[in-house]
Formats: sequence, C-alpha cells, structure tokens
Amino acid sequence: MLVYLQTKWQSLIFRLLFYFLVSILALAVVLGISFAKRVKPHVQNEILPNVERYIEYLIDDIGIPPDLEVAQRLADDLPFELRIEGQGVKWSSSTRLGAISRYRFEAAPAPYDNVYFSHHGRSEYLLIELHGYRYLFAVDNSFRRGQERRHGYLFVFLGLILFALYFAIRRMFRPIEAISQQVRRIGDGDLEQSVEVHGKSELAMLADGINQMSSRIKSMLEGKSALLLAISHELRSPITRLRVNLELLDESEIRQKLIEDIREMESLVAAILESEKLNSRHAPLNLGRCALDELLREVVELHRCRERIETRLSPVVLEADQMRIKLLIKNLVDNACQYSQAQDGAIEVSLGQDRETISIEVLDHGIGIAPEDIPHLTEAFYRPDSARQRGTGGYGLGLYLCRLIVEAHGGGIDIESSPGHGTRVIVRLPLDNS
Repeated sequence: MLVYLQTKWQSLIFRLLFYFLVSILALAVVLGISFAKRVKPHVQNEILPNVERYIEYLIDDIGIPPDLEVAQRLADDLPFELRIEGQGVKWSSSTRLGAISRYRFEAAPAPYDNVYFSHHGRSEYLLIELHGYRYLFAVDNSFRRGQERRHGYLFVFLGLILFALYFAIRRMFRPIEAISQQVRRIGDGDLEQSVEVHGKSELAMLADGINQMSSRIKSMLEGKSALLLAISHELRSPITRLRVNLELLDESEIRQKLIEDIREMESLVAAILESEKLNSRHAPLNLGRCALDELLREVVELHRCRERIETRLSPVVLEADQMRIKLLIKNLVDNACQYSQAQDGAIEVSLGQDRETISIEVLDHGIGIAPEDIPHLTEAFYRPDSARQRGTGGYGLGLYLCRLIVEAHGGGIDIESSPGHGTRVIVRLPLDNS
C-alpha cells in the first residue's frame, strides 16, 4: 500500500485531489465547530427565556406535591417530555427519559437560578430545581434537526463541487500524460509520433515545443545517418583501389602493414554500414529456420582462437537472420579473445533455452571491465580506457552491432564483469520473435 501511495504521489492530479480532500475535511471541521457553538446560544437565547416565562405556570398547574396526571396531560399537550424526581417521586412522561443522574448538566447563566441544561443524543434537556423537586424537560429540537439537514445538504453540495473540480482539473492536465508518454518514446528512440495539441494554453505550448524538439532530433539523426552512409559508401571505392594497388607492390614489411590498415578501414566501413541498416525500428531481417548450435559450432571452428574456446551447446532451432546471428557470435568471441590471454584460461561459449527464451553466453577470464564502463559498452564508438590501445584494436562498434542485432530479433543483451576476473556476456532471444 505504501509503495502504491508513493507511486501515485508522483501524479500531479493525485496530489491536487489530495489537497482538495484535505481542504474539504478542514472545512467540515470548521463547520462542525461552528455548529456546536450554535447549540449553546440556541438554548440560552430561545429555550431558556420561554421556559423561564412559563415555569411558574407549569409548576402551579402540576402542583406541590406534583399531580402526575396533570403533568402527563401537559407533556401530551406541549412540545416537551417531562420527568420529575424528589421526595419519593420518580415519574416520567415517556419511557425514553431515564434517571436524571444519567445526564451531565451545565448551570445556566444569570438570571436563571436553579436552571441547568444539557445535550444528549439528538435532544436538549433543561433541569429545574424547585420546592425540593427536580423537573427535567426534554425540549423539542426541531431547530437542531433543521440545521443538521442543512449542514448535510451543504456537505453533499461541497462533495459534488469537489468531484466536478477533480474532473475539470483532470481534463485540464490531461496533456501532461500525453507529454510524459512522448518524452518516454523519445528516450526509447521513437521519433515518429507526436503529441496532439489543442488550444493555446501553457500545456499546449509545452506539447508543441516537445513536438518541435522531436522533429529536430529526428532531422539531426537522419542527417547523421545519411552522412555516415554517404561517407562509408564513398570510402569503399578508394579503399578498394588502394588495396588493389598495394597487392601489386613487392613484398615488404611496410606493404603488409598498409594492407592490414586497409583491412581495418574496410571492417570499419562495413560495420558502420551494417549498424546504420540495423539502427532502424524496421530493420530488414532475412529470417529463416536455423540450428543455432550448428551455427555456433561453425563460427568457433573457423575462429583464429578456436584452440582456446570450450563449447557447451544444446540443440536449438530458431527463426532468425542467420548471417547477422553469425556476426553477433563472431563479435562476442572476438571481444573475448582480444581482452584475455591463453594463460587466463579457456573462453567458454554455451547455448541453452527455457520455455520462452534462448540464451547464448560467452565467458572469458581476462582483464575485465570497470563497473562504470559497463552501461556504455553497447554505445557506438565507446571503448573503455583499457581498450584504447593499438594492441587491442577495435573502434567501439562490435558490442554496439551486437546490441542492434539482438534488439532487431526482439531480445536483450546483459554484460557482467569485474576488473581482473573476466567478462560474461549473455544474449537472450525470444523463441517466438515474430
């Protein structure tokens, strides 16, 4: 319950409703106190003067000692009930009136001597002590009932106003929910949708500003993608010519280094082109049934570090893009080989599945990765400090490509690592990724 309230408290509408409820309760308390203070003035100003005016006539009619038949007749004819106690008399005109000792009384102000009043339940009571007898009058409280009805109507009316204000405020702040959803979509990379704008309020202006921001971000990202694709395409031709010309030169150490640099550039261009193709919500996948265990085994057998790799593969068949899954596995194994040495132990590659997912796991026992770098490893061109060395190579696109391939298949990728203890990369793919 506490977690639910903490979550709801983040809602502006919920907080406004809470403030309204507090306000209405405070108003109810004020009205209740005001109503309670009306009781005493009502008794003093309206009841006491009338009782004092007729008290001698009533006592004379009842007589001393009291004539109970006369007292009953007066109680039947007049708007009060009566109880008499004293000198062996304990009489009541109604069974509703109990012993006088049951009630707590307050002395009436001067000049009303020997007069006391009380409130009990829904009635006001007056106690008169005279000639050794005590007369308890239960006075008609129609005024109070009328006040209670009016207060009840007032509370109902205020409640209706509260609900009307709630729905009006909810309608007024409804754009906030749409704006919040749009901001989340932008954070997730969805820039296709926009917030519907109605009117010219501040919230409408905010929604329009977010739409413009989304549109500009989309334009910048599209421009960046177009620039990368154009540069990559344009680079392929001169790189190919350079490589052909280098192949025609005589064998030498410089020639071999130049050829290796050209291959690196070709790999970089190919990775950029592939990442831009996959970096789309509708990435073109060439899906087909493939045996993942055989695919993994094929990649491992052709890999340069195959002697260091141990496999634990369960038979798994999946609808997937075979070429991109091979690229995924190759990149993961490449990283494991680059950042671990033969003396660190074997690189472990495993494949398994449960009811809903398939898991591919690559574990090495190499240098590991600092905790602050792990969240950024799947970002484009990101390399931790330990990888920014010529000996390890790479441009920070390997794990980025892996993430894009996995997400294109509807899966996710997790990385666990600690410096000096190696790295574990776990890829989870849904069995049904249609």
